[in-house]
Amino acid sequence: MRFPARIIAALASLPFALVCADEAPPDANEKAVREFLKGRVAFEKCVFSEPHFPACVYLPQEAAQALLGPYQIHVAFYDREHRAVKEAATPGPYAAVVELVPDTGRTVRRLITLYRGAKPIDGTRRFDAAKLSEIAEWTGLRLDDIQRQFALVIAAGKDRVLGDLARDPRTARLFAGIALTPEGDAPPRKNADALARERQWWVELKRQLSGAVQTWPTPVVAPQHLNGKPAPVVREGTLAEAGMKPEAAEKIDAALRAWAADTDEAFAVCVVRRGVIVLHRAYGTRDGHPMTLRDKSWMASVTKTMSATLMMMLVDRRLASLDDPIDRFLPQFREVKVATPITLRHLYTHTSGLADWPGWSDDIADVEDQAADCYPFVKVGKKWAYNGQGYTLGGKIIETISGEAIPQFFLRHLLVPLGMENTDVIATHADAMTVPLDMARFAQLLLNRGSYGDLEFFRPATFAQMLPKLLTDVLGPDAAKSFGIGLDGQPGSGKFGHGTASAATFQIDANEELIVIMCRNKQGTNYDKYNGPFQDAVRAGISDPK
Repeated sequence: MRFPARIIAALASLPFALVCADEAPPDANEKAVREFLKGRVAFEKCVFSEPHFPACVYLPQEAAQALLGPYQIHVAFYDREHRAVKEAATPGPYAAVVELVPDTGRTVRRLITLYRGAKPIDGTRRFDAAKLSEIAEWTGLRLDDIQRQFALVIAAGKDRVLGDLARDPRTARLFAGIALTPEGDAPPRKNADALARERQWWVELKRQLSGAVQTWPTPVVAPQHLNGKPAPVVREGTLAEAGMKPEAAEKIDAALRAWAADTDEAFAVCVVRRGVIVLHRAYGTRDGHPMTLRDKSWMASVTKTMSATLMMMLVDRRLASLDDPIDRFLPQFREVKVATPITLRHLYTHTSGLADWPGWSDDIADVEDQAADCYPFVKVGKKWAYNGQGYTLGGKIIETISGEAIPQFFLRHLLVPLGMENTDVIATHADAMTVPLDMARFAQLLLNRGSYGDLEFFRPATFAQMLPKLLTDVLGPDAAKSFGIGLDGQPGSGKFGHGTASAATFQIDANEELIVIMCRNKQGTNYDKYNGPFQDAVRAGISDPK
């Protein structure tokens, strides 16, 4: 199957989904895999208007040939109801399961979303945000449904011609997601927007194709009702109830006001002790306006702690164990022989060896397939190397077991039960946008060892598995590094949390029943000058330290 040179050039201009590692490995086979992983399956059009499906090719073709030798491309198509089809009979979303089948060796698979529109378009015309009715005519989507996803549509089309949009797989994903989103009156929350719906569609098809729907047929029920006395919740109360000195809030506030007056970064803070809010305020100016407690900030890698919590719900229900090899859940890895299998524990303690490989985006449907391609060369359990790849792969395991895409799993099993109404988190390791009170509720869940109010997310014994410890079980008896399941801290200290690229604060002190949250988007000026006095003011305010 060959494309005209102009089509290959146009397809090659689209951004790759992966970023390759900096160092080229010496092993020829490993190098071939790395070069192959830079590429992608490309369809002539991802948004098309005819009943017949467009042709596809792997780009760069040379990389595929170097890795696989002679190969054939086989494509199976599925409609919005996950039925196998030979043609796109009606406008709407279609799933393409693309297999690169070599004469000898392992078949490589990629998963691509396509969308059949209702009518052809002039590919030379520029996208016009004032003419969304034309997009509705092109796609066959209801104008109201397009307008509900206005921000996503504008971001996709800005400064582009329609021909580029038609070739871009992200456009097909967006249109497919809009088609799959139930009608409603208001823009959906990010965890349930068009792109989240498209991800859910793929999770259901993948479970059907792999047989996971038979292996794990029962929906996950979490959290469950807590038997016995309710656990503490974050609430208003007096400083005396919090075990804080009468002047504690005033002195913490003074430290933060001094910080805000001498920095270029706005922030918001929530300090909680014994479930009682000690201080909850916003400081500084963001985008020309005073910072408020409803302005969302980037919590960066605290996302890892949040997604690790999702996995621990499954561990608690004995749907998974931290020492399970990942091939128990992902059949792609069963085809690959390795000396040391990756386990869930490897994924969540940064010891999987995946840090040396490209970073996958959570919204890619075929992360498992791409990870399996490099699996023979992954150095498992050899060192601790911080990364997001393990958490992304862990997210695909959560989806396989639960049948819920990560955005929906977060929404149903964490955000809504905890009342985290101002939190967006649709990935597993770096994207959470939130406010201090929501983060304090999540922190209180961990401080309570798995419960919040009358809800039990997991048992205390399960939470104990999350706590930081020396990593001898994955790195060997000489290990010097400590880490937990999405949690950092000194083993046995009772203090744990997670650092962030945004310099946000997520700290829990179980001994003092203390939570310190600061939400911000970047470190800003004079961070080191004022963070210490802020922390000192919090500690000095405790009236009855343990």
